[in-house]
Amino acid sequence: MMLETATDTGKERFKTREMSLIGQAPAKELDVRMETRDLSVRYGQVKAVKSVSVPVYNKMVTALIGPSGCGKTTFLRALNRMHDLTRGAVITGKVLLDGNDIYHPKVNPVTIRRRIGMVFQKPTPFPTMSIFNNVVAGLRLVGIKDKKFLNEVCEKALTSAALFDEVKDRLSSPGGSLSGGQQQRLSIARALAIEPEVLLMDEPTSSLDPQSSARIEDLIHELKENYAIVIVTHNLQQAGRVSDYTGFFYLGELIEFGETEKIFTNPVNRKTEEYLTGKFG
Repeated sequence: MMLETATDTGKERFKTREMSLIGQAPAKELDVRMETRDLSVRYGQVKAVKSVSVPVYNKMVTALIGPSGCGKTTFLRALNRMHDLTRGAVITGKVLLDGNDIYHPKVNPVTIRRRIGMVFQKPTPFPTMSIFNNVVAGLRLVGIKDKKFLNEVCEKALTSAALFDEVKDRLSSPGGSLSGGQQQRLSIARALAIEPEVLLMDEPTSSLDPQSSARIEDLIHELKENYAIVIVTHNLQQAGRVSDYTGFFYLGELIEFGETEKIFTNPVNRKTEEYLTGKFG
């Protein structure tokens, strides 16, 4: 299903200037793949995300940082309608993908989740399903059965996830037989197999050892050549290493957003500086 075209994509607004809470313009024009406008998420009387407006740039990594419970993951899940599955969640505002509102009543959320992939905090392979079937599960779900095509997609996705060389001789083995780091890369391969435009990652290395975490970070650098990536992380060093832009959340609000180097070396907001220097968190 095609998304209904918005009358005002807002791209020029973000190309010509950053958010007003930054106070400085970007060095060059950037391609806005997604953006939120006054996005709020409420559970009953609790407002977990409060009127957040922010761009997501194509072929760049955007990191979301902030203390636990500040709304980062809630915001991330709103970007591909994961809260549709949460009882009592109320979403207001807009989430635009290529200028089109993904929450429009005529938009199929399953279609959105194919265009906006998600990688979760813990590896999520189907443990008894083969590595091959793990990768192509999303395609089979929508009725694709051509074995040659599925083989090609599987190899391409595993290669993109830097896993093919390690598993090419045991694609029939269960996904649960892989190490933790390999299982996370398998989860990434499954997300890539459906050819999304945006890739969301919710603390993708928090359950991994340092070596596996480093491989995922290297992979993120490679993947941004083809995707817009948004990553939630509690690891400030990781945010500094992998991201081009950073947003700092606090108590459900986006306090500051801008180029990662500027956020980390010269934050505008005092609360951002206090968090980055370890005064709270």
